[in-house]
Formats: sequence, structure tokens, C-alpha cells
Amino acid sequence: MKNILYIVFIFFGFTISDSKFTLVKSIPVSSKNFTTDNLGNIYIINGSNLEKYDSEGNLLKTYSNKNLGNISSVDVTNSLKVLVFYESFQQIVVLDNMFSPSANPVSLEMLGYNQTSLVCTSHNNGIWIYNKQNFELIRFDENFQQTNKTENITRQIMQEVNPDFLIEQNNKVFLNDSAKGIFVFDIYGTYNKTIPLKGIGSFQISNDEIIYFKDGKLKSYNIKTLSEGEINLPTTEILYARSEKEKLYLLKQKSLDIYHVQNEK
Repeated sequence: MKNILYIVFIFFGFTISDSKFTLVKSIPVSSKNFTTDNLGNIYIINGSNLEKYDSEGNLLKTYSNKNLGNISSVDVTNSLKVLVFYESFQQIVVLDNMFSPSANPVSLEMLGYNQTSLVCTSHNNGIWIYNKQNFELIRFDENFQQTNKTENITRQIMQEVNPDFLIEQNNKVFLNDSAKGIFVFDIYGTYNKTIPLKGIGSFQISNDEIIYFKDGKLKSYNIKTLSEGEINLPTTEILYARSEKEKLYLLKQKSLDIYHVQNEK
């Protein structure tokens, strides 16, 4: 079992099965949504406010634009270009690593799309959006010129979809529908396959592993080998969990707990 866990979770940089969890800091929060970047920085969404903490839980920056309402999602795949999406106002804001807007908010309605429900960062400073009116993905380059567009996804997979998470990693675009699975496209928008993982929301991808939180555990699914793994977490009543390098981040009702993970070997 240890060997299996080692293979599954080697992306963390440590062997969880032989590791000790030490609570580093507990940040008081009322948020139900956070993410992390590959440096271990933490981004907590709380209404119209976005807070950035370092991996030790020290507050670094805050951002808010109350004119745009509540923040719907944040993509920190590129930590130098933080993508902030406001679904209610159909606006996008791009922040630099100091949390300063790099330009004025971008109106998706002005681009011809007023029913965008998901947004994510793409390669070469591009952006993907999911247009729920026509069930399609559209990619824009850094100048917001359209470069790629999928066909109607419901026609491709022959079923209705209701996606709730979108991310591009490793030259693939992952569109999650918690009831149907994860639809995978290439970077040109061509549908490739559906991964049969259901009942999950947002997730992380490391090499060929999809890392996700479900049923109080952190789990993995290998896209190539189809192998699965899971670990028990050091506490209960967790709403969401992520991991970056030697840190484990657990969101609870009133706190976001940061654990340092040390290999006991």
C-alpha cells in the first residue's frame, strides 16, 4: 500500500504514507473558495475581496473591485497573471503578482459573449471561456482576438452538459461536469475523451495525475494508467483540500489550515 501511495502522490515531493503532518497556521476565514499556485501561495476569495497569502499563511496582498460584484473564480496557473472572473457582470480582470490590474476590466459582452460561465488561463497568455448559450469553448489570445472555438459540445458527446470548472494544463483543456465527468480537449479545442470522475468540483493536475478532494480524502487519478489512489487527511470536517510541494491546505467552516508535511524516513 505504501508503494502505491508513493507512486500516486510523488508529485507532492514527499511520501505521504510515511509523513508527519504539522499544523503551521490556521487562517480565520468565512470563504468557501480558495486556490493555490505552484509556489505555495494561497488565494482566498471572499465576496468581492481576493486575499493572497504566502505558504506560511502571512497576508501579502488584497484586491477588490466592488463595482464588479462578487468574484466568481480565480485562475493562478500563471502567478504573474492572475485571472479574476466576475460572472454576474461578465467581466475579466488580469492582475500582476503585486495584485495591480494590468489593464481595464475586459467585458465579455463587448466581445460578443454574454453568457460566459467559466474562464481559465491558456498558453501564451491566452484565455479560454465557456459559453453556456451555445455549449462551446472559445479561446482568445492576449489581445482578446479569437483563435480557437469548439463545436457545440453537447453534439460532440451526445448529452447535455452543465460544466462547473475549467482549466488548461499540459496542452490539454479540462472541462468538468460533476454529474458527467471531465471532458478533455486539445489546445485547439478538439474533443478527445471523457474521464469518468464524477462528483468533484475543482481539481489540480500534476503531470498525468488529476488530484481532487472527495469524501473527506485527497484522491488521485492517473490519466494514462487509470490507476487511482487516496490518502486520509489529518483532520475532519474539511470542505476542500489542495497540496503544493511540502504543504497541505485544508479549508474548513471557519478556517484555512496550513500543514507542513515532513517525511519521517
